[in-house]
Amino acid sequence: MDEGKHKMISQSSVAVILTGLVVVLGVLACAFSPIFVLRNINVSGCRYVQPEEVIRIAGVRTGENLFQLQTDEIRRTLEKDLRIEQAMVQRSFPSQLNIEISERVPVALIRCDYGYLEAGKDGIVLDAHRTLRQMPVPIISGASAADLFVGDRIENENILKVLSFLSMLEDDSIQSLSEISVANPQDVLVYAGSVQIRLGALAQLLDKVDVTASVLKELKQTKHPIEYVDARYDVYSVRLRQ
Repeated sequence: MDEGKHKMISQSSVAVILTGLVVVLGVLACAFSPIFVLRNINVSGCRYVQPEEVIRIAGVRTGENLFQLQTDEIRRTLEKDLRIEQAMVQRSFPSQLNIEISERVPVALIRCDYGYLEAGKDGIVLDAHRTLRQMPVPIISGASAADLFVGDRIENENILKVLSFLSMLEDDSIQSLSEISVANPQDVLVYAGSVQIRLGALAQLLDKVDVTASVLKELKQTKHPIEYVDARYDVYSVRLRQ
């Protein structure tokens, strides 16, 4: 009886070993099969960073085996780049890799010791320039950032309030603004072209955002020349140019 039981155990062990070998051989066959060679890299979510640049940062190239790509490592590599806030990397069999990114985008320019800084909504310095560049974001005046470089975080409280304010606006609203002055933090001035919007102190940001969005919408629709909009109170008032 023990001998029969021993034979059954031996047969079971052999079956397990053979199954394991089949699995290993199957994995190896997939790993080296020309069917699963990477032929297409699909990149989505790009606004400022070009897809070709994302592929270069990821360090992947066509011709590699799809099974041998370490998707988690590719994701971590992408997220080390300051411009990329979040990345998702997935295989799509038999021959495609999908990369989706969420970018850190500049929402304002700030004067610094050696030129101008591009600042993201979280206060991270994304880029720096010696001269003022034409960009679809406003410049923050009345405050400057000292001893800051790419990758540093801005600590100036007034600048951070403006960045929080801008991060709540829609992209088209941000692009409509040319300047935000915080020379007097209790009387913040926003400029949409030549029109001044008087916001007052940047408290109750959600209310200020709603008012600014409403004013910008009205500016697009009106045909009358506007000198300034006083949005410091519950109901904003408009002054026309004489």
